[in-house]
Amino acid sequence: MLRRLSVCVPSVKVARFYTPSEELKKLYASDFERMDFPVNIIPSDSVTFAKFLYKAVEPKNSFDAILKDFQTIAASIPKLPVFWERTVVVSEVKEFKSLSAPTIFTLEWMQSNGMLDLLPDVVEVYETYVNAKMKRVTAKIHVAPGKEQDRALIEKAKKVAEQVVKDSKELAGYTLVLKVMVDRSIVEGFAVDVQGTYVNNAVGRQKETQASGEADYTTIPPPRLTKTTWEDNIETEMLRKYLDSLALYDAEELKNGV
Repeated sequence: MLRRLSVCVPSVKVARFYTPSEELKKLYASDFERMDFPVNIIPSDSVTFAKFLYKAVEPKNSFDAILKDFQTIAASIPKLPVFWERTVVVSEVKEFKSLSAPTIFTLEWMQSNGMLDLLPDVVEVYETYVNAKMKRVTAKIHVAPGKEQDRALIEKAKKVAEQVVKDSKELAGYTLVLKVMVDRSIVEGFAVDVQGTYVNNAVGRQKETQASGEADYTTIPPPRLTKTTWEDNIETEMLRKYLDSLALYDAEELKNGV
């Protein structure tokens, strides 16, 4: 279960102290989870962290600052150890120095509870709140590795997403926000996901599956069988005859089919 800590000092190998601002501590001690939010989401630990971030920046409407922090974290992850959520000290990560105070506070809080692995879920919930507040809709564009910066491809995907939004009465008046994501199952093309409406213009593993499915296994040569040498006694004689009958049956099945 999620633990509320009056002072965020996660237990890790290196002892250090993090001193949050009085404003953040006041919000932390409040019942911020029960305040009003743009959309109702089933409660969970991830939702609690996202709610804190949302309420921390709501007074100044600086929602995009947190979104920018998430982008900074995502760009930093490849430089961190494989299991960085369990090993790094948040306040000592060089790439995290530029993060806003609410984000640092939340990361420290999550680490104190051993929940940094929930960060992707926190990001998704927070984006949901902000999108509902700002009347934005996120279009997730899935592309092959190395195609994230392909402007022509992204532009094609954007047009598809715009058409989906245009065709939806529920999304009338919403601003489209693109989120490019790498999908290693895609070889070429793209797929677009706009709030559950999925448009697949990608070609991927299906090619490999079709190739294997079209193989003609009847052209595979039969195995070369070697005759077993048996000891001369009644037990092996009976077993030999039984196995020979099975081999004969298999040979007929191979020739004539089942």
